[in-house]
Amino acid sequence: MSQKNSEEINEKLKELIIARIEANMSSNLKLSIGANGSMNKEQMIRHVADNDEIGRRIIQTHLNFMRAQATGQLTNALNEV
Repeated sequence: MSQKNSEEINEKLKELIIARIEANMSSNLKLSIGANGSMNKEQMIRHVADNDEIGRRIIQTHLNFMRAQATGQLTNALNEV
């Protein structure tokens, strides 16, 4: 894959994650990642858009969740509860 294609995929991925945050997260909720303190919806979106370390962790978490949904791992885990 060329560098340009990789950059386009990364931008599309960021857009997808930002859309998921906007659609699924209430504005009054906060997220805490490790010792980085809590952040609101707008701060999460800014981290993803900036592609900083926290933003990349948020992206990876969303990707892991989507993979678990797609492969059935999420459903299996929920059925075991």
